[in-house]
Amino acid sequence: MTTQLPVLTPGLADGFIDGFTYEDYIPTWVDPDRFISPDSPPLPDGMWQEPSFTDVMQTIRWHFRETPDTVVSGDSFLYYDRTNLNRRYLPDCYVAFGVDVSQQWARNGYFVWIAGKAPDFALEIASRSTWRTDMVIKRRDYAIIGIGEYWRFDNTGGDYYGAPLAGDRLVNGRYEPIELTTEPDGMVWGYSPALDLCLCSDGDKLRFYDYKTASYLRNFAASEADRQAAEDALDVERATRQAEQAARQVAEDALETERAARQSAENAQQTAEDALETERAARETERAARQSAEETIRRLRERLGESESGGLL
Repeated sequence: MTTQLPVLTPGLADGFIDGFTYEDYIPTWVDPDRFISPDSPPLPDGMWQEPSFTDVMQTIRWHFRETPDTVVSGDSFLYYDRTNLNRRYLPDCYVAFGVDVSQQWARNGYFVWIAGKAPDFALEIASRSTWRTDMVIKRRDYAIIGIGEYWRFDNTGGDYYGAPLAGDRLVNGRYEPIELTTEPDGMVWGYSPALDLCLCSDGDKLRFYDYKTASYLRNFAASEADRQAAEDALDVERATRQAEQAARQVAEDALETERAARQSAENAQQTAEDALETERAARETERAARQSAEETIRRLRERLGESESGGLL
């Protein structure tokens, strides 16, 4: 979206490089190499664009999170003319590879002359107030700026752009349409050499397909659902593990009780055996004492008998 800006009220000191709001006219005396971009305005037709914008940005940012020297931004100012900072655009999403990310973040925007190149990829999302600019003015100017690819997604299925998805690739300074394929189920897709991904529109959603992994990139909603499902599964696993541990503890306690009971029974049996052995020993002692007594009596009787026999003689 091109911003037509009113003249800034004069009186600011020379060298002032930030503090402008997005509707301010940026004077020519502002140093383009020190200028810090103001924050962008809200999305045009924000309630309409925001779901698609959020989904696209989070998906692309996550995919390139480990790709070094890569800027992935959206709805932030893209400055392309060092001599006139008012020449700027607000792409819904753009990606630039092989640039110094810290320089762009420090200035709160993308400056082509500082980065040394234009973004490699830009995407616009159709809305009632921007679709004409997206199709005509931005298509012309993005080619002049040197943006390698320019894609347009219409989540109405084509009410604004005339098609749910369109892409252009810069060839010799001019955009040439990227070939798109329409599947029998209505899915429209095309390959982006810049992203090395396929952009796929099923009517109201834009998805990104990675042919190297033969899978769609996980968008935020799907990733959040997966995360929640994983957490739920983890909770179930924890509960199951705790139940197993509790059951194992009960079994171990029962086993310990059984061991204690068996030991008690063994001790009782040993006590009974010891008592029996004592009783046997006592009986044996008694029997031996009786035998000894009987032997003593027998001998006494024999002696007595001998005495009586001698007396008679």
